[in-house]
Amino acid sequence: MIMTATEPTRHAAEGDNEGELQRLPMPISHAFVGEILRPYRLHARYLKSATITQFCPDVGGPANTSIVTGVGTFSIPESCYIDDTGHFNAVEFNICFNQLAYVVFGKCIEAGLIHPIWSENSSPLSVDEYKDDQLPSMMIVRIDKMRFLKQMRSDGFAGELKVNKMTQLGSAWFFFTSISFYDNEGIKAQGSVVLAYSRAFKPN
Repeated sequence: MIMTATEPTRHAAEGDNEGELQRLPMPISHAFVGEILRPYRLHARYLKSATITQFCPDVGGPANTSIVTGVGTFSIPESCYIDDTGHFNAVEFNICFNQLAYVVFGKCIEAGLIHPIWSENSSPLSVDEYKDDQLPSMMIVRIDKMRFLKQMRSDGFAGELKVNKMTQLGSAWFFFTSISFYDNEGIKAQGSVVLAYSRAFKPN
């Protein structure tokens, strides 16, 4: 079953909404976004808000159906590493992808959405474990087809992240994702990113 904005998820959320079924879209609180982005310097926290808009628990579901879709709004009033280039660039593409992915994955874990999938072959993570492991345990393996279709101002835009496939190899989970960034004129940049997550990556 593919859930829509009017259908409840099958899993109760943890924390403040414990015992209540979550509905989609699932807004992610500013407090949660801020907590997940805590490792970033203040002037490098580009993600301003995020929402989970779609979740399909059937990893073998229909073609062209993502497992998870999340959207975020971004603003980069000034670059954290260079003078203003006047447009969205490859470094900002990477940072914005990372921030949206960290937050969406964190919320999926907190709300219990991903537990039935994850627990088929390993114990599900708690959100506290995820936060502890966030930086060393999650990494980009590959970025494919990064394309900038048109120039885009960085002071206000949005992004959509889709997790299209996930698979386990040894102690690591691999997530095959797609990302697009857009403004009110349409999509301006897009690409495909493979993420890996393993607690074994964490240094002793």
